Amino acid sequence: MQHTNEQIIQQANTEFLKALRYLDYGKVKQGEACLKQATHLANLLNDHITFIRAAICYGELLWHAEKYDASDHWLQLALDRLTAVQQDINDLLDVDVHRARSLLNHQRHPL
Repeated sequence: MQHTNEQIIQQANTEFLKALRYLDYGKVKQGEACLKQATHLANLLNDHITFIRAAICYGELLWHAEKYDASDHWLQLALDRLTAVQQDINDLLDVDVHRARSLLNHQRHPL
């Protein structure tokens, strides 16, 4: 069972990294699918770091698509999950968490 859990955690991280690559190349649908898979797998095994990073990335993607309610949902999920994370890993997430807070507080200007 331990081996399977590690594989799922690795798969969640791989999906997150694939999402970043897809998004870098403008492949939004593929990136979104990978982010959904990453958050799902990370949530299954309480892989907090991958969940938080993927949820923030997904929230930012939705924010840029002007899907603000959905964006707020994912960004808030990430910040809520942060409270469940031990203090020693907070430093690993500072940049991503700062970005989520910045997006949540950013005044929206429709084009």
